[in-house]
Amino acid sequence: MMKLKAFILAMIFALFLTGCTVRDGVEINDREYLFAVGIDASEKNSDEYTFTAEVPVVSTGSEDKRYTMTQDSENLTSFYYENIFTTDKIASDSLMQVVVIGEDVVKNQDSVKTLFDEIERSPQINRKVKLVVAKNKASDIINFEIDDNPLVGRYINEFLIKLKKLGFQTTYSFDEVALNLQGVGNALIPSIEIRNERLAIDGAAVIKNYELIDYINHVENSILSVLTKGGISGMTRVNVSLDDIPITVNVENTVISQKIDLKEGKLSAIYYVTVLCNISAYDMTKLDSSDSDFIKRLANEVNEVISEHTDKLIYKMQNKYQMDMLEVKDILMKYKKADYEKIKDRYDEVFKNADIEVNYNVKINNSGMVR
Repeated sequence: MMKLKAFILAMIFALFLTGCTVRDGVEINDREYLFAVGIDASEKNSDEYTFTAEVPVVSTGSEDKRYTMTQDSENLTSFYYENIFTTDKIASDSLMQVVVIGEDVVKNQDSVKTLFDEIERSPQINRKVKLVVAKNKASDIINFEIDDNPLVGRYINEFLIKLKKLGFQTTYSFDEVALNLQGVGNALIPSIEIRNERLAIDGAAVIKNYELIDYINHVENSILSVLTKGGISGMTRVNVSLDDIPITVNVENTVISQKIDLKEGKLSAIYYVTVLCNISAYDMTKLDSSDSDFIKRLANEVNEVISEHTDKLIYKMQNKYQMDMLEVKDILMKYKKADYEKIKDRYDEVFKNADIEVNYNVKINNSGMVR
């Protein structure tokens, strides 16, 4: 509770440095600072949304750490305005941590465009605010009770930062998603759901032309993270079987190079990925990890498993989604602009028929984490 109060007070103190009121003349103590907001399609009116907001409580002696409020409105601006008539305070999104978009909203192209436009125009919402897509209702996520971390907005914010550092997520902020949608027409937004009575952020929603078309899991997302961002893979564990014996391999790092070419309208993208691994779990009584043949066969097995996941993802991109999730277009625009200009109007077709190849070179550094 003390950490929560210190955080809120520190943020509010920064506002006090410029006086006790903000530009609209409203006293700071007369505001409700929203930490998270969920947006669902209204079940009552097709022209409205259901907004569910989380507001932290920092009053001295209060046993409550937060409360939530729900209201149907046409848009975020109306939600803030109409809030005036239901409380003695005015809602503020200047400290917003996360926006949770319900699946029913993100399936509607017009709704997504309108929402993104409003967030982009907002003078208060930080463009670094985190975005997640709820695999059902956003209100369920906002209202979810977390025993050891009562503020859902703060919890999701810290959760996403951890996942991105580990390579399990490629994008998570409004700024990143908006730039991708405006630049290449597609984006990935982390997906969240309630699983086994806990919040789970596993994989991402695939957004094409401002509309949800599918979800990918964390393995596919981590592969994209490697191929587009480089560095350590989010796929930190690879489970394989050798001679019917289960073995777990820990991925320590990845090193990547690529060759992108466009000749006479034919696109090719070849990736070379070195995967550095350690053995983390296996039955020592049945296998001798010091055997060079065992290490070689294990590396081949890991290579095959990772390659299978990658091939399936590439097939989805080219045939099911027909969208460039590898950011090849960015590379062409930067380094082969003249060639790209010739095919830009039919790029989706060119990408669909492109030769895309990912070659993994798995290396087992040693026979275990401590050997």
